[in-house]
Amino acid sequence: MKARLAVALAAAALLTFGAAPGALRPAAAAGASASVQRVNGVPCVAANDLSRLLDAAQFWRADVRKLVLRAGQHRVTLTADNPFVLIDDHTVRLEADVTSLGGQFQVPVSLLPQLPRDSSLARLIVDLQASRVRVAPAAGFVGTPVIRIEDGVARLTLSAERADGATVLSRGRAHLRVRVPGAFAGAAVDSFAPGPLLRAVQLVPGTDATVVDLAAGPDAQGFRLLREDGRVVVELARGGAGLERFAAEAPAGTRVVGVIVIDPGHGGSDTGVHVDQAIEKDLTLALARVLADELTHRTGARVLLTRTDDRDMSQQERAEFANRARADVVLSLHFDGLPGARVRGATAWCAPALYSEGGAGAHAAATGALTPWRDVAMHHAVDSRALADAIAGSLETRGLGPARVRERLPVALLGVNATGLSLECATLTSPEDRARVGTPEGLRELASSIADGVAGYARP
Repeated sequence: MKARLAVALAAAALLTFGAAPGALRPAAAAGASASVQRVNGVPCVAANDLSRLLDAAQFWRADVRKLVLRAGQHRVTLTADNPFVLIDDHTVRLEADVTSLGGQFQVPVSLLPQLPRDSSLARLIVDLQASRVRVAPAAGFVGTPVIRIEDGVARLTLSAERADGATVLSRGRAHLRVRVPGAFAGAAVDSFAPGPLLRAVQLVPGTDATVVDLAAGPDAQGFRLLREDGRVVVELARGGAGLERFAAEAPAGTRVVGVIVIDPGHGGSDTGVHVDQAIEKDLTLALARVLADELTHRTGARVLLTRTDDRDMSQQERAEFANRARADVVLSLHFDGLPGARVRGATAWCAPALYSEGGAGAHAAATGALTPWRDVAMHHAVDSRALADAIAGSLETRGLGPARVRERLPVALLGVNATGLSLECATLTSPEDRARVGTPEGLRELASSIADGVAGYARP
């Protein structure tokens, strides 16, 4: 099946009628659209709709039957019953005439790719199969997945305008999650027969990215993520070079989550990340209080906080608190701060799953060697990875991503004898993230999403 995406173009944040030159107004919101109709067999968009999507001012010259669309510093001049269009100071020829129908101009969509490209302008996409012109999000669109299974390889391919930004969020066998920048604009996944390489595929559309969630079959020995020109390819294979391994998995079944310890990071003299009015130590405590209520309601667990006020705590004190409580799950809450305002989202840090993969932990267990107490969280690494995947998946589903999972024993889990993770819940150096978590509603949404993830981990 071919993807629906067709023609990309530049469009605009534009002038209002009579506004001062250079004064910009917001462009149409991403996802706004207009219908495409065929006039004498030619796909066209109504001039009024095009003007709305471009947020352009219209100037009608009845004496010469010309319509001028003024968009920012650009001007498009349309003439009735004429295929020639003047764009700024150059002329282009369309595949057919601009025609008048029902009292307004119908403009062949072949005009759209020829409009000026400007980094300050929004983009439009023509979807001929759906007969729509859409305002594109900044990351563009993602097309319909195509699945092929042959020669020991299950291959999922989908078109993506920013294929180079595709990343692996979770590498579990039951949930191999790949995040592809762009809003989903395709059709449902083609039906396929579940087999020993690929058992299921689910799409999770978001506001600026699409998550592909694959369930690998028992014959799949690993996976590859290929980023090609305009395409993202995910392969599950029985063998071969360049395969990445799946994360180790705990036995299936309900997990015991009777006691949950929430550790609000930082506190006292340790403020953590501080950007404008957002202070990490205050946000972690505020989030912990809301999350405690959500977890109690969703899981029925006993929920405890390592600190309930603004005070200093050492990592040893935090670990001892969790261990004395005999915690089944420990959530250490943090907020990130990274160079560049465009970097945003959440990151879950968990101990690397070495025991089931023949790594250092497995060797220590086999030889009877003692694990240093500070590294005791390694014994819970497989479950911790499952917890991280569940929470990251929930954040992505709610549009609170990108949500990354990283395997490295974090400082917040040193000495913690329980399944756990250190969660950078958002990035405070991102204006978008900072604005969202700076409101009570934003914190409640974040807490609800984390609680959903914990509940999903408890009942996989």
